[in-house]
Amino acid sequence: MADKIKTSQNKNLKNRFRFVILNDETFEEKFALTLTRTNVWLFFSITAFTLVFFTASAIIYTPLKYFIPGFGDYNYRSQMLQLEFKTDSLRREMQGREVWLQNVMDIAAGRVDTSKPLKTNTSPTDKSDIKLSDLSNEEQELRQQVEDEDNFSLSAGAKKDDGTVDQVKQMHPMKPVEGSVTEEYNAKGEHFGIDVAAKADEPVKAMLDGKVISAAFTLETGYVITIQHATDLVSVYKHNSRLFKRTGDAVKAGEVIAIVGSTGELSSGPHLHFEIWYAGQSLNPRDYIVF
Repeated sequence: MADKIKTSQNKNLKNRFRFVILNDETFEEKFALTLTRTNVWLFFSITAFTLVFFTASAIIYTPLKYFIPGFGDYNYRSQMLQLEFKTDSLRREMQGREVWLQNVMDIAAGRVDTSKPLKTNTSPTDKSDIKLSDLSNEEQELRQQVEDEDNFSLSAGAKKDDGTVDQVKQMHPMKPVEGSVTEEYNAKGEHFGIDVAAKADEPVKAMLDGKVISAAFTLETGYVITIQHATDLVSVYKHNSRLFKRTGDAVKAGEVIAIVGSTGELSSGPHLHFEIWYAGQSLNPRDYIVF
């Protein structure tokens, strides 16, 4: 009996039906389509799956999802979190101001005795059990490391309050160019720097970090670049053949700023005229840099 039912159901699924479109007046056949229940079921299933697929894709990959109630936007969530953080900070700030204002009101009303400082527990601490000689291996290694750093520190011999020389030495200026000094510093003779003879096209480097305050050409000294450093310290580099920096540029110590040349009427050969000024006074570069 069950086999007969299944057989009849299979036959019903495979029964053919003809869908025909006729002209109402001439009964001419315009369109004909042979269908079965199986074909109709497959057609509607594929159509439904396709609609669901494209609808889900449109919701997931397009801004349509933002129109769904309760979904929200990621940017909105981020803004809400930022507002929450700011609100919490403002709340804490307001609480602190309220405490401060209450203290001021108490003082103004005379409810706080400001004539005597608050007493703190200043009872002496028993230090008899502390033994400085009992050091662990880690503490001994740390002490040795600190002592080694002090011994090899570039600032170990510098003092802060011994005058301009030591104050500038603490900055550890670099040699601006490789070469030999041909003319020394002579303030009385109005030679406010030293002349360093060098090879043509030798790079000129900044002695310290700073900012270029002047980069120009003058008739007497040729291409000149001036750098402002920290604590009113200024360095000047003259007679260059070419400048690599402009006014306002920031430079690092050891950075190439120019090329050695012989420009200007006062130059007789490739060399660098190097000056150091501190607080409006010229300094001898040999006091701070080894040439």
